[in-house]
Amino acid sequence: MARLFILPAIFAISSLSLWYMICSAPGWADQESVFELPKQFDNFTMLAERFRRYKDDHFGYITVLFISAYLYKQTFAIPGSFFLNVIAGAVYDLWGGFVLCCCLTTAGSTLCYLFSELFGREYVLYYFGQKLTYLQQKIDDNSNRLLPFLLFARMFPISPSWLLNIVAPFLNIPLPIFVFSALIGLAPYNFICVQAGYILSDLRSWDDVFSTTTMLKLCSFALLPLAYAIYVRPRSQKQHQLVPAAEPEVKKMEIV
Repeated sequence: MARLFILPAIFAISSLSLWYMICSAPGWADQESVFELPKQFDNFTMLAERFRRYKDDHFGYITVLFISAYLYKQTFAIPGSFFLNVIAGAVYDLWGGFVLCCCLTTAGSTLCYLFSELFGREYVLYYFGQKLTYLQQKIDDNSNRLLPFLLFARMFPISPSWLLNIVAPFLNIPLPIFVFSALIGLAPYNFICVQAGYILSDLRSWDDVFSTTTMLKLCSFALLPLAYAIYVRPRSQKQHQLVPAAEPEVKKMEIV
């Protein structure tokens, strides 16, 4: 029974700690809050520019805050990866922001997996019971090609990655496979968002980020593991099964 209160307690402590870090930001006392969620594209570009200037004077603080906010969001399955990835591209440039986001995405997803496994069973069964049954059937149907299936689920643009982070421990998905799928499967999405932040001055609206061309690119990435799972893996397994089947015939001929 006590375990029911552990996860809310961790969430409350993490929220208060993050809020304290934001409120104690050096150099922002006489300025408008930089952490206000922008409602328009122009406001976001101004916010990104302020982050760039702020980083020059407070690199250590802004980096620690960004890492903490990203891990907080990923660990507790809170929406916001898109904006944080764009900010990473604007502040840390293309490749620095991309590597940072990939590492934080993987670390945060892993923390979500572990917290869900240790403290969240009752919550997961209560809120996602029916979806859990459906996903378990899908995992069982693809048990012999689990990694390509997870990569497809990660890369597909409209797939709820946050839900997979929460329910993965209860679908018998091994942690190493889960971590690898998060690192590789979310890399294309991270790159597109970070690239948008890197070229933010060339964009006119958020529609320029997730255009039809961009969505087609993400879908094409997702088709690669799907094609492997459907065609290549079963074919290799079939050939592997045929080889041992021929051995008894050879031995029988030798005996005769």
